[in-house]
Amino acid sequence: MLFPDQRKLFTSAEVCRACGISRTSLFRLEEIGFLKPYRINPDTGYRYYDLQNITAVGQFQRMQGMGLSKKEIVDVYHERVNSEDFLQAQRRRLNMLQRFLDEYEFRHSKAKEHPGSYITLPAVTCYCVDIIAYSPEEAAKLNYLTHLKCVEDGYQMLGSEPLFGISDDPDTWADCSVSGAHYTLCIPVIPDSAPGPHIQRFDEVQCFSIAGFGNYSVFQILWENLWREVDNRKLSPSGPARLIMHVGAYAGAHYKSEDYCYECAIPVGL
Repeated sequence: MLFPDQRKLFTSAEVCRACGISRTSLFRLEEIGFLKPYRINPDTGYRYYDLQNITAVGQFQRMQGMGLSKKEIVDVYHERVNSEDFLQAQRRRLNMLQRFLDEYEFRHSKAKEHPGSYITLPAVTCYCVDIIAYSPEEAAKLNYLTHLKCVEDGYQMLGSEPLFGISDDPDTWADCSVSGAHYTLCIPVIPDSAPGPHIQRFDEVQCFSIAGFGNYSVFQILWENLWREVDNRKLSPSGPARLIMHVGAYAGAHYKSEDYCYECAIPVGL
């Protein structure tokens, strides 16, 4: 590290040029408590910065590019966070981003099915209703009506997680036209947004999953394949399987029923 008498100071204009930012952005870093100029001329108010200030701006840009908020960046840089809590929160964010990218890549590749993989599903609170459907189309209609009722009842939706159905029966969709598919529809909501008898909490869980692309009938095939793989891999389910409805009309302005994407996942001990 340079001694103080060897320290080279830079004007705000020089810092802005070196970092590729505007004067407004530079001064904003000071306002939010991130950056403190090495020296401020008390007579003119001119600010002078050293090389450490410049590298700090670069670190801010790095963390901002990673998606951290301004407050998170300030708190991390000045060590005002609990490191364990911060790491857990960022790993959850990374897992969410990875799931979205996998889904996005999958639906644009238009592959009928992807091989099984292991994923982490986050803890979520849901509005849950038991459903009986005699066809995939009827299931979609009942899911829509239940979702509508959830909104009408005043629950606040958790947009970061998709709807899913749960069942521990491998034959749930095997012959639904005769006996009906019995499952519980789970609609992720903000915890305590409107407490009621339909609320159920699901803990974070490690799952084995299979994803598929296509119209409503695809999830029947996926459900059968999921349980077949559970047997083949000798997995021990630790909870009911989930039919996750990743892509519907809500996912993009031009998605049709044949563009939908589903994932069947089952909690397992790893």
